[in-house]
Amino acid sequence: MRFIPTVLHGVLDYLVGVVLIVLPFALGTQGPTLIALIALGLFAIAYSLFTDYELGAVRFLRVRFHLALDIVFGIIMLFIPTVFDLPAAIEWLVYVIGFLAILLATITKIRATGTAS
Repeated sequence: MRFIPTVLHGVLDYLVGVVLIVLPFALGTQGPTLIALIALGLFAIAYSLFTDYELGAVRFLRVRFHLALDIVFGIIMLFIPTVFDLPAAIEWLVYVIGFLAILLATITKIRATGTAS
């Protein structure tokens, strides 16, 4: 059942991107973990900017493809604690973000028209 509007999905996309960029600085994380979280945050913002929804700037990627990227993003987030030695303060949050990214991708409405108005 898909009930989340794409405009809300877009707000959450940008929010998650910013949180991932700020999080390692707020918690004093360094090294590869810092780089990975910033890169994932920038990736989330970038593909959101290129998505054909209300908050997309370029509107190149279809919403269905964006949702597929969200699932890939979520899976990567779920594996990050395994690959990197994360502090406990970040580890649980990374798992939550990964799970919610996958969930959000499965419950976001897909417009029938294919273009944002």
